[in-house]
Amino acid sequence: MGTVIAVASGKGGTGKTAFCANVALSLCALGEKVLLIDADVGLRSLDMVLGMTDSLLFSYGDVIRGTATLKEAAVPHPQAGGLRVLTAPGEPTEEGSFSREEIGALLDRAREHFTYILVDCAAGLGKDVISFAVEADRVVLVSTSDYTALRSANRTAGLLNEEGQENCAIVVNRLRPGMIRAGDTANVDRAMNATGLSLLGVVPEDESVIAAGNRGVILAAECYGAAAQAYVNIAKRLQGKRVRLLKNVPGRWDS
Repeated sequence: MGTVIAVASGKGGTGKTAFCANVALSLCALGEKVLLIDADVGLRSLDMVLGMTDSLLFSYGDVIRGTATLKEAAVPHPQAGGLRVLTAPGEPTEEGSFSREEIGALLDRAREHFTYILVDCAAGLGKDVISFAVEADRVVLVSTSDYTALRSANRTAGLLNEEGQENCAIVVNRLRPGMIRAGDTANVDRAMNATGLSLLGVVPEDESVIAAGNRGVILAAECYGAAAQAYVNIAKRLQGKRVRLLKNVPGRWDS
């Protein structure tokens, strides 16, 4: 059975979608069979980041309703072997969000065919986010190192815990060593203390992440810079391997 990882954030703009795309590709490079689910109904953007805008015809809503099979709806990525993508409905359904039971059944079906299922949840704590997060095996909260984002991550983890999801970890994204040395942003230790969460990984600030997303290519497939290596380290840690947070990541990380 595969492992479902819901990727969430307390606030928008933390880099959650880029994280999902690049960690998914890194897992595929490590030999895993991965399904990426865009769960941001109405505001989906994973298709653009992956360069698959014209190829994702069915959504996970179609699979739940039975109008398409998971095999039909989950489209292979044109370049990354082992990676399939399942998009979100383009608009909210007339009857509202899907039930937790329906989402749980969808994820159970995916577990039968993939070793990892990464769910790119919407920002905030809407009904669908809670359903995907609670039905997942674990939750990764992506946060930047500013205190407002860290507080949002802490609050999100607390609310998910109340709903029954206790397996939450944090990834600190867009980490800037210069700002840490100047005392202008939280360092990694303080970020952990601020959220009370275990640390899955850190991703350095890297302009190539934005450039790759704008071009519809996956950073990890074209670049071997700081962020790309950080994604590989996180993928290995998801596999249960012991990897230092910043192993082989170029840059000065002595603070």
